[in-house]
Amino acid sequence: MNDTRMVCHDGTVISRKDNHVQVKITARSACADCHAKSMCTAADMQEKIIDAVAGEPLWPGDTVTIKMQEKMGRLALVYGFILPFIVLVGVLFALFLTGSSETKAALIALGSLVPYYLLLYLFREKVEKEFVFFAEKKK
Repeated sequence: MNDTRMVCHDGTVISRKDNHVQVKITARSACADCHAKSMCTAADMQEKIIDAVAGEPLWPGDTVTIKMQEKMGRLALVYGFILPFIVLVGVLFALFLTGSSETKAALIALGSLVPYYLLLYLFREKVEKEFVFFAEKKK
């Protein structure tokens, strides 16, 4: 890892294979730490399993910090939200320009996301290689 900005999250190693580990983290919404979270339905927490590269020997039960380059988070945002939005709006406007009805244009535009996400799924192994998480023993 170089000196680029990193996003960090604490977790616990649940399994290990060679220099790869699976780490359980608790993902929280931005308001999960709010003092009024018991009154709000938006305060949610989920456990997630992250596959990470271990730079040192790690064992199940070890507390670790998961790190990912900040630019990878932005890239995930592009793949998951920005590109589909561009596809959706592009198809919608193209259909409006050709004289399609609003209902037909909206349904076809929504349907245009199916091939986008299908392509993303088919190339998932290539995309996964771009997103690398690193695990370090918590100090």
